[in-house]
Amino acid sequence: MSQKLTQLRGIMRENNYGALEINSQSNFSWLTRGRGFIGLAAVAACGSIIVTPEKAYLVTENIEAERLYEEELLNNPDIEVRPVPWNKPSARAEVIASIIGNGKLAGESDIAPQLFALRTLMSDYDMEDYRSLCLETARILESTVKGLIKGVSGFELAGELSKRFWSAGIEPITILNAFDERALSRRHPLPCSEKLENYALTVVCARRGGLIASATRNILISDNAEMIRRHEKCAMVDAVATSLLQPGVNLGDIFESMVHEYAQQGFPGEYLFHHQGGLTGFMPREIRANSSAQHIVRANEVYAFNPSIQGAKCEDTVAVTASGVETMTYTGEYAYINCKVNDISIKKPTVLVLN
Repeated sequence: MSQKLTQLRGIMRENNYGALEINSQSNFSWLTRGRGFIGLAAVAACGSIIVTPEKAYLVTENIEAERLYEEELLNNPDIEVRPVPWNKPSARAEVIASIIGNGKLAGESDIAPQLFALRTLMSDYDMEDYRSLCLETARILESTVKGLIKGVSGFELAGELSKRFWSAGIEPITILNAFDERALSRRHPLPCSEKLENYALTVVCARRGGLIASATRNILISDNAEMIRRHEKCAMVDAVATSLLQPGVNLGDIFESMVHEYAQQGFPGEYLFHHQGGLTGFMPREIRANSSAQHIVRANEVYAFNPSIQGAKCEDTVAVTASGVETMTYTGEYAYINCKVNDISIKKPTVLVLN
């Protein structure tokens, strides 16, 4: 946290800000690596971090102050707690005024581009935790779908995944699944009461310490040549995107290459039915890959592309490193296809046939 506070103070000096308030869930977690929420889907944090040139303060209702400081901030000596009585919301402004004095208080919107640049570039500490989260996420997802049997409902699958993720201290912030014909027509399928006959598509976004891992895994109980073919085609689109993830490359150009590959694989226009993923980190997608994206790829960023073709979907979380692209959700324990892109072999997950 000390390094990130130093970075924020540098931005404050450059802009003559006397203090800075961090109060969104994503930026709270980026800065502190703690959970700043009460409700799982919260966008705003339940407390603010006020950064001054000398200190940092946690300003929150008295209900949350002790819990946040001890459990999420781990008694961080860089932070001083300033509780606000929950029944006196007007006192919050007084507390902040006592901290900043006559200084100019900036909000996240005032430095949004700088915050984005910092939040999406993983520190060594963040990347180490990210690798662990991604591997655990993939293992939980894969072991769960490997155990699927005919007749299980979408609700039951979601419940089992939730149980396993929470048991590992991981927050399942998105669970999508669809079976058989529904998987062919729904790109964002919320779990429902449908029962599995043969094919299951399962998607997760899992969060810990603010970091988010995304992955999709699909199974067939019995062989289906057409679904296997679609997965192989879909994997090629994902492989093309992965092959272009190099520092200095424009995300918009990667998207255009994906569009071209859809056509090469015999599915032109398929990208129109679902977004293709993009830059990730402390948000499920910081930027979606599209033709207008002007983001330049940097080392130590993390991406999750998710091409799909009529029921088939390929998705992993990958890091851009100095030595190349690292698939952090790769376990080596699933079904894979070797995709040839410019004479380079890239391994991608495909549909697993259980029987």
